[in-house]
Amino acid sequence: MYLALLATAGLASMLLASSAWRHRRYPGFGFFVAMEVGTAWWIACYLGEQLDPAHDRLWFALKFPAIAAIAPSWLLFTLHQLGERPRVQLWALAFVWPVLLFPLMLTNDSHRWVFTDVIRRGELVGLNGPLFNIHLALAYSYVLIGAGLLYRDWHRRGSVQSGLMFLGGMVPLAGNILNEFGKASATVSLYLTYNPTLPGFAFSSLFIGWAALRYRLLDPGPVARDALFASMPEVVLVLNQHDLIVDANPAAAAMLGTTPRKLLGVPWTEVFTAEAWRDIPHGEKSAVEREWPGEAGSRWLEVQRHIMWDNRGRSLGLLLVARDVTARKQFEEELRAASYHDRLTGLANRRYFDDEAARLQGSREFPVAIFAFDLDGLKQVNDRDGHDAGDELLQAMAAFLTHFVRAGDRIVRHGGDEFIVLLPSTTADEAERIRARLPGALAQFNAGRRHALRFSTGVAVAADAADWAPALKRADARLYEAKRDAGAVPA
Repeated sequence: MYLALLATAGLASMLLASSAWRHRRYPGFGFFVAMEVGTAWWIACYLGEQLDPAHDRLWFALKFPAIAAIAPSWLLFTLHQLGERPRVQLWALAFVWPVLLFPLMLTNDSHRWVFTDVIRRGELVGLNGPLFNIHLALAYSYVLIGAGLLYRDWHRRGSVQSGLMFLGGMVPLAGNILNEFGKASATVSLYLTYNPTLPGFAFSSLFIGWAALRYRLLDPGPVARDALFASMPEVVLVLNQHDLIVDANPAAAAMLGTTPRKLLGVPWTEVFTAEAWRDIPHGEKSAVEREWPGEAGSRWLEVQRHIMWDNRGRSLGLLLVARDVTARKQFEEELRAASYHDRLTGLANRRYFDDEAARLQGSREFPVAIFAFDLDGLKQVNDRDGHDAGDELLQAMAAFLTHFVRAGDRIVRHGGDEFIVLLPSTTADEAERIRARLPGALAQFNAGRRHALRFSTGVAVAADAADWAPALKRADARLYEAKRDAGAVPA
């Protein structure tokens, strides 16, 4: 009956391992598979030991690598379930002992380091040697550390899953302690025909597997949520209380150029190193826009971080959701550019001038030279040759100014036939030299044109922000004087 129960438990462990393998993208489920396979291996070797007595020593030796691998697999699975992700070098080191244990067990009769003797007491029982005590210390350490972490999570957050996993983990530990007492005490050994550790591990594996997988495999609600989570176009990351990533959807992984699995356990600050991204406020109404660079160009994302609460009002961690708003940002930029744009000439307009003037007054680009231009004869051309000819003249004025001034200077169609050019970091002497070149440049531009371009100019230099408004008035006054001297306005 005992062997039949063990065989059933071994089969159940393999079925559970198969189910976990199909869901191995969840944190630590690969180690859960290792734990279940180790349990099934241990049971199979035990059955071989009982049913094939001619080779019982070989089966006895074969089961110990599996025994040694179960405890570190349990700890690593626990760490991943709690949102931690040990470095590869550390978890790989935990499996060195199970690998070494097999050759040590095969050669034990020659050195007696693992067991001083192996006797039959309903089953083969090893009397502890020095290396087996190390084996026990490692196994107890792994199980106790995992149990302590689960108990802390159970106590702090009231996590039912952590509580169930903690209780399940205590069963084989209790069985192993009882078995060690049986080795040391003849009285206790009378009641222990078989090692209680093995059925304890079989029960524990099934119990822990049920606790870990229940909400993922048996309830349709979480399965639907997982499917929705995976298909969402928004970037979604789940952070624990230590700002470690414990879940990520494919959209988040694609943005970060990796896979969801590789993000698990990575600190938030290692993924989002820019201060603008790390300093995102919490709350439903705290959406902020952040730029994310990429090989195909930058994307704009609207980002929110929400605190997740349990049913007791305690914080579980953070949920980050980022929605791509690149198209909207581009449309807004196009609208903004259009609002600053004069459609006829392609120059900036009066609205741009007002905003740029405000910006310049708060900058360190003084002195700023202000060139005021007025296109002469536009009304006459409109009256004589039509408004299309007048529009061509305005476009010619824009073309002339664009080619004449420096690349960093600001050219504005201020309204009608008025134009203003702002030249940052330009002194009065430099402005005068620029103004002196205008006639020669204009003559060259007008060569061969049907409607010669003519304009009047007024120049002033704002020494600082306080001088901005007076400088504009001086430029306007000098423009009027130039028009009057040219006979464009009555004296």
